[in-house]
Amino acid sequence: MRIFLAGATGATGTEFIPLARARGHALRAHVRPKTAETHALGRDTDAVVCDLADAAALEAGMRGCEMVVSLVGTMRSRFGSGDTYESADIGSTRQLVAAALAVGVPRMLLLSSFGAGGAGAYLQMKGECERLVREAPGLRWTIFRPSALVSAPTAEGNHGRRELLPGLMALGGALRCLPGLRGVADDWRAIPIAVVCEAMLAVVEAPRDGEVLAGRHLWAMA
Repeated sequence: MRIFLAGATGATGTEFIPLARARGHALRAHVRPKTAETHALGRDTDAVVCDLADAAALEAGMRGCEMVVSLVGTMRSRFGSGDTYESADIGSTRQLVAAALAVGVPRMLLLSSFGAGGAGAYLQMKGECERLVREAPGLRWTIFRPSALVSAPTAEGNHGRRELLPGLMALGGALRCLPGLRGVADDWRAIPIAVVCEAMLAVVEAPRDGEVLAGRHLWAMA
């Protein structure tokens, strides 16, 4: 499978790439020009080094791919360097969708978040990213909604455990002990990035078009 991978240099991309290549998938990993100066992917012959706002370069890099996998996401800690939810998440999703439609890439997998569309700027942003993908005419999509992500300790761009959500993670563990609530608990509890990547690759190989997959699905698939 020829995959255009956005968000390749982040924590999730760092774990996704070796897993995908081990399964025989060909990756065109997107790398921003500034990041390419210091990141190993900047020297990868299959990397697509461009700004997502450069529509012509993005379309050229995406042409011939069979799907887009978007792992794009920013954090508040990057707002000081100019990132915003609008530019880094919503804007990037809009650009990826437009390029996919322009060159005829038929499928897109979007990494979103548990609670997308709910209260707060972060979840509202995730909901808007999902809307852009869902409403793209003719685009086959699958959306992934994991809860708090746990990174491998050595991953480049490591986000680590989201320490801002200890109550959510504790609640997920408690719910698993109650009869009939294991699915709800798996939606809430923290999940290793490797599990999310394995689940995404399962969908790469066995499409689940038009589905929104929460934690209960991701744990079972991986």
